[in-house]
Amino acid sequence: MLKIGTVAAILTFCSVSTAAPANLGSDAWASTSSGSYTTPPSWVATGGSTYETSIPSGYYNSMSYAHNGGSNSTDAAGASATVSATDSASAAAAATFSTSAAAPATPTGMSKVQQILLSDTRADAINNVLTSDSDFIFDFQQMRKYGPGKGGEIVQANRKAFPALTGTGMSMAVGFLGPCGFNTPHVHNRASELLIVTRGKVVSEMVIENGVVGGADGQPRDIVNTVEEMQATPYFTGALHTQYNPTCDEAMFVAPLSSEDGGISLMAQNYLAMQDGTIAAGMGNHIDGADIDRFRGMVSVSVAQGVEQCLQTCNISKRK
Repeated sequence: MLKIGTVAAILTFCSVSTAAPANLGSDAWASTSSGSYTTPPSWVATGGSTYETSIPSGYYNSMSYAHNGGSNSTDAAGASATVSATDSASAAAAATFSTSAAAPATPTGMSKVQQILLSDTRADAINNVLTSDSDFIFDFQQMRKYGPGKGGEIVQANRKAFPALTGTGMSMAVGFLGPCGFNTPHVHNRASELLIVTRGKVVSEMVIENGVVGGADGQPRDIVNTVEEMQATPYFTGALHTQYNPTCDEAMFVAPLSSEDGGISLMAQNYLAMQDGTIAAGMGNHIDGADIDRFRGMVSVSVAQGVEQCLQTCNISKRK
């Protein structure tokens, strides 16, 4: 049997050995009497700015300690109930080291699109953001506003309106064109479009770009087609295009786009938003300055009633 003096000496040695690593300063380590820690490891000698790469694997099993800021005395006391004194000191260092492996907290105060874009994986986005089955349904009919144009409307499902599209690289527009309804000339800044008529028929026009000419006179080519039900026509990215319904019945089309945020720029409305002198110059100075405001007032909203012959055929009075 060991003598009492021997047991006391062993306990004293053990207490010094386990306490020494908790002191990160090299001066405190050099003052120990055991001689075991008179030469600090290289990561302490450099000021302790680099952690040891060998962190005990047990510290990754309980991430809550690190997440709760385990450097305070309350957390240290809680940790000591399950780990030894040596482990408590090392866990304090491991707490900061292991936070990089922690899953990020759910973003707050952000739109669903922003949260999806910040998610590490698509699975995270679906599990944490698109949590309801209804997040995967978009009702074009329910989203109709029946205005402001009287000729119909375009309902667009882009990623802002339908966050589930985020990351898919696509969106969709559905056009409801009333009798003589006119979707004014526009371009899509970041998307090509494929228009498919699903009801009635639509007259389509497209001017592609400079250099695409329509004849010997060198004028831009205007590609005009009457697109019948279940026929399709494409519009290239940035190409100027328009549609109108030449009949007295409602027409409808669906139009997938090659971007979840394709953008739209209404040519007439945006052109007339410029300075009067710029507008006049662009028109060949054929419009007097006094006529500019009156000309602006003749430009309809996004989907408007137009096409003189159709209005007459359907007995629709022009707006003054």
